[in-house]
Amino acid sequence: MQLSCSHGALQGLGRPFSRSFLGAYASRSSNRPPTLRKSLCTMLPFWLPMLCDVRRCRRSSALQRRFGGALQRRVSSRRLEIQQNDFALGGQKHRILSGSVSYFRVLPEQWRDRLEKLKALGCNAAEVYVPWNLHEPQPGQFVFEGRCDLLSFLSICQELELDVLLRPGPYICAEWDLGGLPWWLLTGPDPVPLRSSDKDFLTAVKRWWDELLPKLEAFLSAQGGPIIAIQVENEYGYWGTDKDYLESLRQMLLNQFGSDCPLLFTSDGTFWPDLQQNGGLDSMLRTANFGSDPQQRLQELRSAQPQGPLCNMEFWIGWFDAWGALTGKSFRDPSDVAQTLHNTLDAGASVNFFVFHGGTSFGFCGPGGNLSSVGLYEPQVTSYDYGGLLDEAGEVTEKYLQCRKVLANFLQKPDLLEKTFPTARRLPESPPLELESTLSLEDALPALTSDGATCIKSAVPLPAEQVGLGYGYIMYRAQVPSTNKLPLTFGKDSIRDFASIMSGGRVLGTIYRNDSGPGCREFELPEQGCQLEVLVEMMGRVNFGPALLTERKGLVGPGSVQLGTPFTGPMRAVLGWEILPLPMEEQDLARIPWGMDVSMGKRTSRWNRGPRFYRFALHVQQPADRFLALDGFNKGFACINGFNLGRYWKVGPQRSLYIPGPLLRRGRNEIIIFDIDSPSCGTKDAPPAPRVVSKPIWSSGMLPEGAKEAAASVSSFFKSWTS
Repeated sequence: MQLSCSHGALQGLGRPFSRSFLGAYASRSSNRPPTLRKSLCTMLPFWLPMLCDVRRCRRSSALQRRFGGALQRRVSSRRLEIQQNDFALGGQKHRILSGSVSYFRVLPEQWRDRLEKLKALGCNAAEVYVPWNLHEPQPGQFVFEGRCDLLSFLSICQELELDVLLRPGPYICAEWDLGGLPWWLLTGPDPVPLRSSDKDFLTAVKRWWDELLPKLEAFLSAQGGPIIAIQVENEYGYWGTDKDYLESLRQMLLNQFGSDCPLLFTSDGTFWPDLQQNGGLDSMLRTANFGSDPQQRLQELRSAQPQGPLCNMEFWIGWFDAWGALTGKSFRDPSDVAQTLHNTLDAGASVNFFVFHGGTSFGFCGPGGNLSSVGLYEPQVTSYDYGGLLDEAGEVTEKYLQCRKVLANFLQKPDLLEKTFPTARRLPESPPLELESTLSLEDALPALTSDGATCIKSAVPLPAEQVGLGYGYIMYRAQVPSTNKLPLTFGKDSIRDFASIMSGGRVLGTIYRNDSGPGCREFELPEQGCQLEVLVEMMGRVNFGPALLTERKGLVGPGSVQLGTPFTGPMRAVLGWEILPLPMEEQDLARIPWGMDVSMGKRTSRWNRGPRFYRFALHVQQPADRFLALDGFNKGFACINGFNLGRYWKVGPQRSLYIPGPLLRRGRNEIIIFDIDSPSCGTKDAPPAPRVVSKPIWSSGMLPEGAKEAAASVSSFFKSWTS
């Protein structure tokens, strides 16, 4: 056992121990002779450092018991350091070859498979984001189990001898809701001082990191663990200029880890000089994010940082997809990716594939969205395939194979090319599944709100965050008096993000956040007084740019719902609201009273358009991966055996949801679908029904599936023919 402790390590580890120890010492020594007490106090500075190391060893022993051989040290200390313009690991010149893997977008049963394929590519490291909002869903409530079991993920990296580039935020972007920041940060007044040296924001960050960072200590490279570098914030140059904020984060890491702190770095684009300047500190390594033209981008990085190793921390090999995009699934030619990789390595830079494997944005916690240059909301689809080296289901792609050839040549390891990857078994496709039962939201609402849910009353509509709701749906109800045929009008930016407008059990229409144009936000009400119901689906919060500061959900703004139009005289605010949060979590869906509607006659009888639940059965002999095609449904989410697979929307381009095999069980599996705008069903109409398919379905409003790939092939052929 090493019995020494540096001053920095003593600061990070000794203070919590010394407070508890000295308190115990004071209580136990009060009856001891003064001479003995004085002697012990005199000796304290000498043996307290040893006790700090004992505390650390005990923590390591506890982790050892939990993870077994995963924490066996490869060497006593493996430090990533900077030697002029190169990295050095354990004293040897080193090139980082890494790939991004989002553990929270993959089931734990699949982690090892994805990481083994990363290792087989020739990579020596995994780049890992840590989503704050998933780990701290409520203030002070922390989750490190299931998909959030970061320590188990790190232990697999350790077993496979993969180093880790950890990106703990607090902001991560990652096409994730609010960039990984918790929704509950938005409960205060606008603008919320996110990503700044604001005292309240830093207090929240410190509480989170005080929980996270101690868990990482045994995984640090100084302790023989896999974490060789930690990113401070993420692409801060695109956000602001608060250097005190970056320094505060840096000091939190140094105070916790002391002399064991891994190499700290930042990453930003290089397209504008101020990105690197604003996003980094001279005391930390700067890295670049880009997808092409490495010679130019690395030259720009060198201008911002005259000395130090060059690193492309985000080699964009694909891109994310947005709902309603006309261009279909993101595509990038594999040969172009391989050539750019070759050029990057040839320029002497380290590289991190972004993404190696993206996975799926399950549930409501992701994905996020952007605001376009013209102010339109662009929410990302559920799949985070991203055009990665592994597809959404973890299968090796042509892009993987071509990049492996480049790495095998670079590393002079031709044996890398010998490994084969048989395609995982897929269950056979099914006909449309038979509907077991269906229930309108109106019939299910009493059960959904029976578990202590409170109906909030307010004169004006309140955003979801201010009534304690982070994700899901929210219902607003108000009594509207006789209006003399005045139309109902919703404000331009009042819907966040998709709403079904109802009155007297009848759907008046729907509004999407981007809808604009004459009359699209105006609805005719019954002549007499009526109850107005507005059900709002909360899609992903903006995850990039200044819109983060005001990205609340539900009905936003006190004048969000009014009577009249600018052409009918003064507009009148609709006041007096009841607000029902509907998180639609697993325990909520388990209370749906399906027994109200189980007969064959009721299952196939007529129903009107509107929010509705459906239940289907999927019978499986041997669980395996598959995809759920949602034919006939409009917009909502789907669950299997209580697990939320994510959102779907008929606008595409994603037309199916990935079902990981570990979610299935032999025999009957329950599928529940909620559609916010379910189509009407007449007595002669077939109700909508999902079906199981073996491959994902993608489409586009302009180009059929595969059209972009075909166009790329034609373009390549034309170039070769004309050259």
